[in-house]
Amino acid sequence: MPLNESKGKKLASSPFGDVYEGFPQNFYEIKQLPFAKKEQAFMDLLERVIQRKSSFRELSEFEGVGEEFSSVFREEVVSLVEINSLLERLPSNKIFSDLFYAFTKILEPIKFIGNRELFAGMALQNSIGLRQFAFFLLDDSLEELMVNSSDSIFVFHKQYGMCKTNVVLEEKSFEVILQRIASGVGKTFDSKNPLLDARLPDGSRVNATISDISPHGTSLTIRKFSPTPLTIIDLIEGGMLNSELAAFLWTMVDGFDVTPANILITGGTATGKTTFLNVLANFVRINKRIISIEDTLELALFGRTNWVPMEARHSAGDEIQIDDLLRNSLRMRPDRIIVGEVRGKEALTMFVAMDTGHDGVMGTIHANDSREAIIRLQEPPMSVPQGLLPLIDLIVVLGRHHLKDGGMQRNVLQVAEVSRMESKVLLANVFEFDKNIGAIKRTDCPSYIIEKMANANGISKNELKQEMLMRQKVLEWMLEQKIRKPSEVLEVIQDYYFQPDKVLSLVSKHFS
Repeated sequence: MPLNESKGKKLASSPFGDVYEGFPQNFYEIKQLPFAKKEQAFMDLLERVIQRKSSFRELSEFEGVGEEFSSVFREEVVSLVEINSLLERLPSNKIFSDLFYAFTKILEPIKFIGNRELFAGMALQNSIGLRQFAFFLLDDSLEELMVNSSDSIFVFHKQYGMCKTNVVLEEKSFEVILQRIASGVGKTFDSKNPLLDARLPDGSRVNATISDISPHGTSLTIRKFSPTPLTIIDLIEGGMLNSELAAFLWTMVDGFDVTPANILITGGTATGKTTFLNVLANFVRINKRIISIEDTLELALFGRTNWVPMEARHSAGDEIQIDDLLRNSLRMRPDRIIVGEVRGKEALTMFVAMDTGHDGVMGTIHANDSREAIIRLQEPPMSVPQGLLPLIDLIVVLGRHHLKDGGMQRNVLQVAEVSRMESKVLLANVFEFDKNIGAIKRTDCPSYIIEKMANANGISKNELKQEMLMRQKVLEWMLEQKIRKPSEVLEVIQDYYFQPDKVLSLVSKHFS
């Protein structure tokens, strides 16, 4: 028997929906977009014309439109839809952008339309996009969409977590969306092929199951891909970590271009492991060759030309596993290897790579803390021998906690150094999250990796600590100067490597 649901105060609002406090979960209610009655009627007609359900004659007869608009609409929009078979598959980002630009342009003479960009975007989403799920792609505060059945649809909100929506699907429309997603990646989705693992043209990750194996109804899960990746400055500003820890990790990832640390990022579901991995990867020097390996492509290393992303393949009878790709990457002369998620026999291959001289390896693993990560690595199917485990230098643990206002915060909970004493693996937390102050802080535990890195680079521990302080100042300067764009943050980091005096001069002027 389902629990009685209740809705409380409004927690947040966006142009596309409102979030309400609720029981047993929060609620996300889609807003009616602010189109006048005539605008909405015109949009509905345009959508039907694109979908071949209404004629161009009906369009030309709509009040305030005329034959000239109808003719240009056919030539600039509908013909492009038909040439690219967009009623059968989803458009690529480029084609959608081209259509959007053309659509917006030809709407200029139509005087009764208020916001041409919003009008064109919604009309295209409703006709050749994700239709009833357009709100999900348009609302930047939403991370994930989960359809359990036609009347049970949830979203994951960046700040307020899991929310139930007020969306109710039309089964036929939902089926069309799923078939267009499958067609776009060349897959069949039916009773003989009841599982769909795919990617939208914008990079968003899709999983679907047909009702044969999910009796409550066909399911769909979409994890949104952000076209603008977060930077270390975004994470500091958002409270995920502080500038001291960010500078420490910057130094560890870089290793003075001599001894970069091997780093494993761990955490539970939806704690931001891939996002954090992507951020750390931006500390790698721009002249390094990076090979990244993922089950489904999610990393977005901005501004790099010497980067080869590789993706596993799961087609029946034609599988290529992550371990196959990792083994192959060792023959590609990588400076850095990044593994999206370690969960199988590729773990042993990764540790063997570290053991044979590949430094600066980074990856993620699903575990709730560093000790659990070490245990999981030793158990099947990963089966990493205990003697190889200290090849990992650092384990960064991510987590989520709930705020008093009903929101949610992702945080770095601990940074553990991995070492050995005789046959034992030792873990020492050099940074820990302090619940009393709600932030991560340095512990009193002595850092072995600082001593190790200082010795390898021929400097003292104090000199290395001074270097971390300078990098901390650079990060704080970027924060205060509101340097946020991925290209700008990357430029400052890379300039620091190759023109440190230039960067430090700007920083010192600001803080003097």
